Amino acid sequence: MARQNNPAYWSQRMKLMEDALKNRSFSYVENMERQFMAAQAEVERQIAVWYQRFASNNQISLADAKRLLTAGELAEFRWTVGEYIAYGQQNAIDGAWMRQLENASARVHVSRLEAIKLQIQQQAEALYANQLDLVDAAAREMYLGSYYGTAFELQRGLGVGWTMQAINEATIAKVLSRPWTADNLTFRDRCWTNKQALVNSVNTQLTQMIIRGEAPDKAIAAISHQFKVSRGKAGRLVMTEAAAFSSAAQKDSFTELGVERFKVVATFDKDTCDICGAMDGQVFKMSEYQVGLTAPPFHPWCRCCTCPYYADMAGLGERWTRNPDGTTAKVPADMSFDEWRQKFVQGAGPGLTPPQAGGTIPAPAPAPTPEQQHFSTAVRGMPGMTQDYGDALEARFATGTQAGQSAFAKHVPAGSVADGAHSGTAYFSSLKQKVYMNFADDLTNVRGAGATFFHEHGHFIDFMAAPGTGWTSLQTPAFGAALRADFDAYIKGIMKSQKITKTAAYSVISQEVTPDLYSAISDLMGGLSRNKARGNWGHATKYWNGHGALELEAFAHMYEAQFSPDRYALMQKYFPSALTEFENLLNGVI
Repeated sequence: MARQNNPAYWSQRMKLMEDALKNRSFSYVENMERQFMAAQAEVERQIAVWYQRFASNNQISLADAKRLLTAGELAEFRWTVGEYIAYGQQNAIDGAWMRQLENASARVHVSRLEAIKLQIQQQAEALYANQLDLVDAAAREMYLGSYYGTAFELQRGLGVGWTMQAINEATIAKVLSRPWTADNLTFRDRCWTNKQALVNSVNTQLTQMIIRGEAPDKAIAAISHQFKVSRGKAGRLVMTEAAAFSSAAQKDSFTELGVERFKVVATFDKDTCDICGAMDGQVFKMSEYQVGLTAPPFHPWCRCCTCPYYADMAGLGERWTRNPDGTTAKVPADMSFDEWRQKFVQGAGPGLTPPQAGGTIPAPAPAPTPEQQHFSTAVRGMPGMTQDYGDALEARFATGTQAGQSAFAKHVPAGSVADGAHSGTAYFSSLKQKVYMNFADDLTNVRGAGATFFHEHGHFIDFMAAPGTGWTSLQTPAFGAALRADFDAYIKGIMKSQKITKTAAYSVISQEVTPDLYSAISDLMGGLSRNKARGNWGHATKYWNGHGALELEAFAHMYEAQFSPDRYALMQKYFPSALTEFENLLNGVI
C-alpha cells in the first residue's frame, strides 16, 4: 500500500471516523431523553395529586401550602422518603442529598410545600445520577474509539505499522477527570450544576404559581417546560463532552504515533458557523493542541475534527522504528480493525474496548431498512402529501420499534389513505379499508406531527391483519381483560396510598391525565370508567357502548405509542400487562 500524502484522504478518513463515533453518542442522548420524559411525567403526576389532595377548586393558597402535614400524611411522607433513601443507597445518589433526606425523615414538622419540593427534587437527583453514568459511558466510548480508531487509520494510511500499548483503566480515569474548558469544570461538575438549576427553577415556579393562585394545569405546563429546557442542556452536554474526549484521544494517539502537526477539519453545510468556518484548514504544531482553542470542540454541538498534517512523508522521523526489534510491519489496505488490534496493540486486556465500528468506518447516515423503504414509498405516493409532512412521518417512523415498523411494512400498502384533506374527524373505514384524515392538521398536531396518521393506521393494521373477518384486538379476551385489570390495580393503588374513595381516586386520575402528553391514557381511562376518570382527551360516553370499542381504541393508541418513546413510557406505567398483551398480538401479525 502506498503512503497517503493526499490531504483530502486524511480529512475524509478522520471525518468519517469522527462522524461514526458522534452518531453513537446520539444513542446516549436518546436514552437520556427517555429518562427525562419519564421523570417529567412523574413530576406532573405528583403535582396533580398534590393539588387534588390539598386544594379547593383546583387552586391552593400559600397559607395552605405552608400548612404542616397531618399525622397520617406525615407518616405517609416518611414512608415515601424511606423508599427514596433505599433507592439512593442502591444507586449511589449524591451523599449530600441522602443526608437531606434522612434529616427530612426524622423531622416532626414538614409543610405540604416542603413535601412536594422534596418529591420533585428526588426525581431530579435520580435523573442526574443516571445522567452522570450516561455521560461517563459516552466519554469512555468516545475516548477509546477515537484513540484506537485514530491509530488504526493513521497506520493504515501510511502503510506501516508499529506496536503501541493498550490503554489501561487508570489512564482513562485520569483523562475523564481532567477539565478541558476555561472555567475549569469537569463534566461531573456540569451535571450537578444543571441539576441544581432545574431544581431551583421548578421550586421557584411552583411557589410563584401558588402565590398567584394559578390552577395545576398551568403549573404542570410551566414545570414541563423547565424539564424540556434541561433535557436540551443534557443532550448538549453529552455531545459536547463526548466530542471533547474524542479530541483528547486524537491528541494522545497523534502524540503516541509521532505526528508533529495537525489540521482542523470542519463540516461544511448550511449549519456551519463562522467559528468553524474560520478554523477549517488551520494547521498547528502538536505542542499547540488545546481543546476549545486550537482543536475541537470550539463550541457546543461542534462537528469539527482533526487529522494529521504532512507537508511530505518525512514527518514521523525515528517513530518509524518503534518496534522492540527496530523493525516495522506492512499494514495492508484491507486489514480489519480487529486484525490490526491483535497485531499492533500490546497488553490488550479489560481496559481495551475497540471502537464498535470495527474495521469499516460507516457513513454518518445508515442506509434505510426495507421497512423504512416501504414506508417512504407508501407515504410519498399518497395524494396531497407535502414534503414537510412526509419528512415528519419518516422521522417519526425511524424512531419506532421494530415490531411497529414491521407490522406497517407487512399490512399497509400504498394508497392506504383515501383522503388526506378530510374535513371531519379522522377515522378508518373497515368497509372501504381506507383511512380518512387531514395531513395539514396532523403536521401541527399537539400530540406530535404524525400522531393521527399512526393512530389510524393502528386501526388499519388491527383490521387488515386479523385472520378471516374481524379485528386482531378482539381475537383473544386476554387483551381486554388486561386493560381492565391494569385499570383496577391503578385505582386501588391510589385509594390505598391516599386513603380515599373510588370517586376521589377518579378525580385524582382526571388531574393526572390532563396534559396533552396523556391524551391516549385519558381516552382509555375514560373508556374504562364511563368517563368518570378522564382528562381533556377522550370519546363520548356512548362511544364506549359499541362492542369491542375499548380494545379497538387501545390497540390503535398502543400502536401509535410504538412511534413515540414518551407515550410508550406512559403506556408502560398505566397499562403494563395490557401493553404486553398488545405486543404479543403485534408480534403475532408480523
